[in-house]
Amino acid sequence: MIRKYSFSILIAYAFLSSAVFSQPVKIEVFGNQILEKSYIGNGVQWSAYPGRDISEKSWERVLERIDFMKLNFIRLMVDGSDYCQTYPVGGKPVYTFENEKIKRVLKVLDYCEKNGVAVILGEWDNPRGKNKEVDPAKKQLKWDGINETDPRWTEMVGEFINYLVNIKKYTCIKYYNLGNEPNGYWMSCESFETWRTSILNLQKELVKRGLKQKIKIVGPDCAWGNDWIKKIIDDKELAAAIDVYEVHWYATDEEIENADFEKEMAYYRDYITQNDPNGKTKQFFMGEAGMLTGKNDFDQQKNIATFQYGVWMADFIVQSMRAGQAGLIAWDLDDAMHTSGKPGKGNDITDYNWKEWGFWDSFGEEKGKPELTNMRPWFYTWSLLSKYVPAGSQVLKTSDSGIAGLRSTASKTFANGKIEYTFVIVNESTEKRTINLVLNNVNDINLNHFNYFEADMPVDQHGFAVAKTVSKNVDLSKGTIIEMPSKGVVILTSLE
Repeated sequence: MIRKYSFSILIAYAFLSSAVFSQPVKIEVFGNQILEKSYIGNGVQWSAYPGRDISEKSWERVLERIDFMKLNFIRLMVDGSDYCQTYPVGGKPVYTFENEKIKRVLKVLDYCEKNGVAVILGEWDNPRGKNKEVDPAKKQLKWDGINETDPRWTEMVGEFINYLVNIKKYTCIKYYNLGNEPNGYWMSCESFETWRTSILNLQKELVKRGLKQKIKIVGPDCAWGNDWIKKIIDDKELAAAIDVYEVHWYATDEEIENADFEKEMAYYRDYITQNDPNGKTKQFFMGEAGMLTGKNDFDQQKNIATFQYGVWMADFIVQSMRAGQAGLIAWDLDDAMHTSGKPGKGNDITDYNWKEWGFWDSFGEEKGKPELTNMRPWFYTWSLLSKYVPAGSQVLKTSDSGIAGLRSTASKTFANGKIEYTFVIVNESTEKRTINLVLNNVNDINLNHFNYFEADMPVDQHGFAVAKTVSKNVDLSKGTIIEMPSKGVVILTSLE
């Protein structure tokens, strides 16, 4: 009797548990709770192929794919030596604005100008780098001894920005990033104090040239160094020079799946708001984002071609938006942009180790692997979240699901004479989830429904994502049911 009674209890408990978990999970969107009032975009690092140019065919393919993304936001970094040949002590700078590298930079900027893409322009490192020798006989910038505190550096930068903004008339350059990841041992910045000097030098240079009203200084650009935000805010002069806060983050799978990234960014968003005198109006975005899990010693992301990478990177965006950030830049667009060493003796493409982080590899044909030019799965989610969370969107608060790994975000924008909405739901679990999405006072709305599941990613003849279904006249006040059969992403949007 005891065994039978216990078994009956177990059956009843299992039945009740099944009933509870089979009920739809309510996710509510709070239409009047705005986390970010003017989103910049979900963008990408787009370097202007500094090592060597890609073919015209590859350029056409890249631009066609970026067109589909309706790209809003990019980060474009250069080296001082790309546009300045030398600036000796006591001498005058020799600028080279017409060389092949700068022509490729202008090609990227031409696209951004034409298509309204906001650009973070920046410089990787100070011209000296780790080379401390000064050798006037060599007449090259790297031998001129220009470190991060030297006013020659920011004078060069000011001249280059002036050339692009006032001579070439680019209005797409909105932000400037002086020095990549200055807290990193892999860069040549000596300390927070020397970086501080470089930023204040830049501030003076932009003000002197009348450029400060056109260009916002961003920082600290640290990787795994968010505490520099606190150091900036503790320094009143430096805090006044930083117009927009941004950092980098390469996450482990656990940091994304457990929402540790969201917690960290939400903490710093609140810290900026509460402690910077102008923090309520200063935006905070992610200047580089990618997954650490899967990275090898050659700076290659070996998960890049997997379905899972597309889930992780979509979750990156969801958590960033939930934390109140104003945008996110993915590292990066194309494997053909950066190398991580040259083990070979020649100068062929195959003599280099290429960093593998992109949506594709434009050198696939040259490497004898044309399949590498195909779009990888994570382009599916990232392109949709670039396209359907357009610049200027308001990010709305959504409720917690109460279930580990199940997260959502939402945005609204004014387009075509009316308010349009986008909703994103990520399921990091392999378990099936049923969601009831609710937004009060919104009815009679048409929603394009995009699926990203391993066995369900509809595409058109070009390989671009297409809607699985279109729901007509949805009454979100009553809710709409969303089925997630497994790990994956669902994007709903009223935007066409």
